[in-house]
Amino acid sequence: MPYIIESAYVIRQERLQHCALVVDHNRIDYIGEQAKHYTWMRMEIGEMIVTPGHVMVDFSFQQPRTFAQFKQYVQQYLIKNGCTTLLAVCDVPSEQELAPTLRKLRQHLLNSPIDYFIGVKVPARMLTPSFVLACRRWKIRIIFVEIKESDVLHSVPWYWIADIIKTAPLAFVPYWPNEKRMKKQETAWRNLLAAHHIPFIPFPLRERTPLGLNVLKKIGIYPQKGDLRIGGEVDYNLYRKEAMSRLVAETLIVDYDNHVPVITVHKGRLLKVENQLYFYPGFGTERIIRAAGMFVAHFS
Repeated sequence: MPYIIESAYVIRQERLQHCALVVDHNRIDYIGEQAKHYTWMRMEIGEMIVTPGHVMVDFSFQQPRTFAQFKQYVQQYLIKNGCTTLLAVCDVPSEQELAPTLRKLRQHLLNSPIDYFIGVKVPARMLTPSFVLACRRWKIRIIFVEIKESDVLHSVPWYWIADIIKTAPLAFVPYWPNEKRMKKQETAWRNLLAAHHIPFIPFPLRERTPLGLNVLKKIGIYPQKGDLRIGGEVDYNLYRKEAMSRLVAETLIVDYDNHVPVITVHKGRLLKVENQLYFYPGFGTERIIRAAGMFVAHFS
């Protein structure tokens, strides 16, 4: 049944807006200041803040889990914190193991209650045009590159990789073992990929932490997920007002490390209400990135 979230403080494009949302099944039909001409049920949320459902990256789903373990992990580490979309990343030690590793991960995620994208993580030395082509065949559009201090990033055939991904762009994300940042490698990473016009993220991504809109734009998950927009799916969180830490130029800074949403909705269905968590096996589906780097993203 359609309903209206009235007089809400909504985060859209990382800006705070005071507006109404008209929701019909799993679609946002209208976002604007006035919704008086609609006669559907109205939901007053008071001083709550509406944020998009969070997209989070996780490297652990290649590990075998029983259904009970899978359910507990997803509820406690993802749904509880407002995650409605997962970016599951698996280690691929060699090109020959890409196909079986992806098959195993996709099988493991069939019970997921939330939507998911799939990425792979490979050592820098294994990044070849052949491997990138294989990722394209398997509909993988995000590659995490594990960079060690001894790696020579200039030896990676970036020119050939850039040529391959012209027609179907992929995004590349650095991964520092043990979160050790290496200034020399970080500078080389930025300079090389920028010089070859390859979509990339300049910094590593934190696990189980909401990904910023600029990251989602660069890796191609936006506009499918990560923002509230007309025509978009109904993925959102409701936070109490104290989750607001500060407001800078209409940009809301939410303290996600210390606050959790009161309500989480995924594709129009409740996943969380206060401390009650719901689990719908198989309700989530795999999403495919169409093309990375289509939207402008600015990183500091």
